[in-house]
Amino acid sequence: MTNLSLRTKLAALSFFIFSLSFSPAEAQVRFGVKGGFQLASMEFSSDALDKTNRVGYCVGPVLKIGLPISGVSIETSVLYDRRDLKIQDETFKQQSLLLQGDFSCGAGIGDFLGIFVKLGPQFSFNVGDDLLHWATERGDENHFSLQETMLSLNLGAGITFASHFEGAITYNVPISKTADFTWTQLTDELATQTWNHAKTRTNAWNVTLTYFF
Repeated sequence: MTNLSLRTKLAALSFFIFSLSFSPAEAQVRFGVKGGFQLASMEFSSDALDKTNRVGYCVGPVLKIGLPISGVSIETSVLYDRRDLKIQDETFKQQSLLLQGDFSCGAGIGDFLGIFVKLGPQFSFNVGDDLLHWATERGDENHFSLQETMLSLNLGAGITFASHFEGAITYNVPISKTADFTWTQLTDELATQTWNHAKTRTNAWNVTLTYFF
């Protein structure tokens, strides 16, 4: 386990404990279920690779804590995230467990609607295959290694309506890299192979709908 992975997991656990540290007498606690879809864009450090956009989805439980400060709340969610990754002509499935913690600030518009903005970290833990390998017909070797743990930042805005529903659009900005990509290419008629390396980061737009009980 790398130092980055350990620090990320400790930070995730600390934030989760902090979120639960408010007593019910001081805060309003609500439970809900969140689901949505995303458009993810992979950007490589090598100009030889084109970035690609892929669609995915997420679903899971949500805990929302309304603080004594009007309009301010903390929202913690644990989501199963599934997205497809397209590298060259190959498409792979990435599965992650997302631990999100957002500080939200909002205001009501009458008794039915409200608006809010939110900001917070996201900790992603890979729960699927972390090493992908494939070869081309002409003998090129390809290795795509996903990070075990990733850290990113969520920035978003949305609306609340009917006191039970919350819709949001969020942009996820990676802080750590998503994966390492290593591949070979034949460089001459003698079939000499050269190794190439690239790192990738994945940005994503998320559209989610939450129902609070």
